[in-house]
Amino acid sequence: MRREWLICLALIVITLIAFWPAGHLGFILYDDYGKNGYIVDNTNIQAGITFESIRWAFTTTQASNWHPVTWLSHMLDCQLFGLKPSGPHWVNLGFHILNTLLLFVVLREMMGLRRDDPQQPYDSPPRNANKTANAVIAATTPQAQAVWRSALVAALFALHPTHIQSVAWISERKDVLSAFFFLLTLWAYARYVEKSKVQSSKSKVFYGLALGFFALGLMSKPMLVTVPVILLLLDFWPLGRISEFGVRSSDLKSAPHFPMLRRLIWEKAPFLTLSLASSVVTFCAQGVSVVPLDYVSWDSRIENALAAYTAYLGKTFWPENLSIFYPYTQIRPWEVFGSGLLLIFLSVFCIRRMCFQPYLFVGWFWFLVTLVPVIGLAQVSVQSMADRYLYLPSIGLFIMVAWGMAGMASVSRSWRTGMTVGAVALLSACLLDTRYQLRYWRDSVTLFSRALEVTGENPMGNFFLGNAFWVSGNLDEAAKNYRSVLRSAPNSEDVHYRLGYILCLQKKWPEAGIQFNEVLRLDPNNPFVRKFLGDALSAQEKFTDAEAEYSTALQLNPGDPVIEQALEKNRYLETLHLKPDSPEVLNNLAWMLATSTNADMRDGARAVQLAERACELTHHQKTIYLGTLAAAYAEAGRFDDAISTAQKACALASESGDQNLLKRNQELLVLYRAHQPYHEAAEEFVPAAP
Repeated sequence: MRREWLICLALIVITLIAFWPAGHLGFILYDDYGKNGYIVDNTNIQAGITFESIRWAFTTTQASNWHPVTWLSHMLDCQLFGLKPSGPHWVNLGFHILNTLLLFVVLREMMGLRRDDPQQPYDSPPRNANKTANAVIAATTPQAQAVWRSALVAALFALHPTHIQSVAWISERKDVLSAFFFLLTLWAYARYVEKSKVQSSKSKVFYGLALGFFALGLMSKPMLVTVPVILLLLDFWPLGRISEFGVRSSDLKSAPHFPMLRRLIWEKAPFLTLSLASSVVTFCAQGVSVVPLDYVSWDSRIENALAAYTAYLGKTFWPENLSIFYPYTQIRPWEVFGSGLLLIFLSVFCIRRMCFQPYLFVGWFWFLVTLVPVIGLAQVSVQSMADRYLYLPSIGLFIMVAWGMAGMASVSRSWRTGMTVGAVALLSACLLDTRYQLRYWRDSVTLFSRALEVTGENPMGNFFLGNAFWVSGNLDEAAKNYRSVLRSAPNSEDVHYRLGYILCLQKKWPEAGIQFNEVLRLDPNNPFVRKFLGDALSAQEKFTDAEAEYSTALQLNPGDPVIEQALEKNRYLETLHLKPDSPEVLNNLAWMLATSTNADMRDGARAVQLAERACELTHHQKTIYLGTLAAAYAEAGRFDDAISTAQKACALASESGDQNLLKRNQELLVLYRAHQPYHEAAEEFVPAAP
């Protein structure tokens, strides 16, 4: 028992060493943000655990899934840590460590429940093995072998680079959370099998626990729908509940064998019912997804699925060129044929070896079966594959590796030494590669730049990189990437809109107008785009055309205060164009530019210019105009000038006996002394964030 505790401690330490940088990462612009995001822009999540947020978690299909337990975990994060990313990152890492320990415990527990033929254990070599091999086997007890093999599987699971997405990405909480309940399901099922052998009444308790953990897992991520099949595989090995199929070479179709198999299948009926219910809910959730279900044809899906299996195998055994996003690419016929042939060959080989090396059969079909929900046949999003989908399927491959290496180690003492050195080298390589790959997760620009480096130019990659550059403030690079998207997807309404908005920020008004006109070509009834097109036209002094766009926008969205304010500003600009020395027009426009609550409307420098001209024309003798100039100075960040100007306005108001103006300017003076600008109360329109 002391050995098991030391192994658990070692697993914790190496996992922390590998993933320590993950605890210091931030949010990324892919699921974490946006109107369909998980955290930053999701007001339901930010509300924490409330009655309304719980109701939302159990009724929403946002993000194309029904996973209320995952939503609740994010709500608890916000309640505990606010919007600080470090807390959720450490929680993800904590779950990954728990999953690693659970995997070790579950495998060790199951290996202790084997009911193998005592004359021919599953994991021993054939009886004609040489005497040296038998001597080596005798030197190590079966219990010790099980412990070290389980520890190797858990260590590979803890350190493998393809698990970075599941651990380092806050939005992938559903991966580590569903895996946690999945492993608890296996633990409870193993205890149920143990108790049922002695016909203990506690067996029903553990069966109920397994079913409950499975339900929670499905409510964390519906990828667990294949659990009933995994339980049947475990019944075969290592639990040995279908011992006839594992030991004897008699005819598998003989009648005595099938009652046991039928009983075990019937035993999984409640699990299968939950899986079917989760599948139906998931299909309905995907039906309301922003990604059309026919985004990729069925022929392409099948081809991609076959190629993806081979790619997942490759990334498990040689994890290089990892990316957060893999776009659909043209798959050559020979690649599809080769992938299919490889899958058939490995499946047939594992089936033929199932009597002598059952871990190959169970591990391989664990990998195949658990990938089925995410292999691309039932489409969830627009990527061809994802590293995070390997989080649970890779366990099957790790079992094959660990037990295979142990089998090779049993040949002789030198082989045993070689396999030990090989295992240490393998784990060291995984640890170093994980630390290396985590460097790309330090910010969104680095992450998506790496994705394009790995996958080449593609619309989705450039889109996400454009968003990352926009948020980081690099508008030129953001525009460059959006233009790259439009070369491949010229009818992308959202990209035209984003590019147009960036061009507005850069004051490239004619180019912005072109982009907004493209959006209106695709959707002529978008009031906000018409408002922005009006802004671009107004900036080019095309006031009549701008007013037409604003008026149409108001017809589409009546009473919108931002559009009304933009229309009013356009009229002031038109009047100012005709009467450049009108103090009233100058003052009114300056006040709007200085005090609007719409950040896109405010322009402190321009407001100062207009207000100073109005005061010059009235010889600084108008209290209202001085008040406007003070507000303009405050908006421009010139608070000393704002204070002195507001004091002059107060003095003028006092001299004229206008108590209302005096009181008003005194109130504003308090704000300026606190280094706060004044913004009038009004609803604000902010364009959609990336």
